[in-house]
Formats: sequence, C-alpha cells, structure tokens
Amino acid sequence: MFNELLRLHDTPSLFELLSHYAGLAAADRQAWQDRRMQQDGCDVREMTRLHGELIAHGWVEQNTGLTPVLRKGEVPACYRVTTTGLRALKQVKAGEVE
Repeated sequence: MFNELLRLHDTPSLFELLSHYAGLAAADRQAWQDRRMQQDGCDVREMTRLHGELIAHGWVEQNTGLTPVLRKGEVPACYRVTTTGLRALKQVKAGEVE
C-alpha cells in the first residue's frame, strides 16, 4: 500500500511546495494562489509532476474555471491548499508517519 504521508516526509521538494501553498493560505484559506513556477532543485517538468502529485493526493485544489487576468509566464489564481493538505503537513511535522 502506498503511504502518501511517507512520500511527503521523504520528498523535500514535495514538502516544500505544499508548505509554500499552506503559508500563502495563512492570511485567507479561501483565496486562490498563483502557481509557484520555480523552486530550487526543480526543473519545469519536476514542478509539473509535483503539482500533479499535490492534486492527486487532494492536498491542493485547482481553479480551472476562472482566472482573473492572464500574464505571460504565470498562472494566476489557480491553486489553494485543502484541509487535507494542511492536515498532511501537520502530521508530517509531528512525525506521525508510518
């Protein structure tokens, strides 16, 4: 059986990306956040894969219906962390990974 919390714990780039969206949600959990386009140690393909994994685990949700403004090289207002994502971060930080 696949343990997604263990994956989050053992993959620093995944943990960092989810932490990024959780940090942005501190002010307003309901606000849509711009897609993080770059992260140390990750190329474009890796960033795409990491975002896909966050979506697949239900840790972020994607806004595909309405974006307020289009900007070249950016994807505005498209992600926000879910309650499940916040819970996963909390569990990993607390060492509740088996």
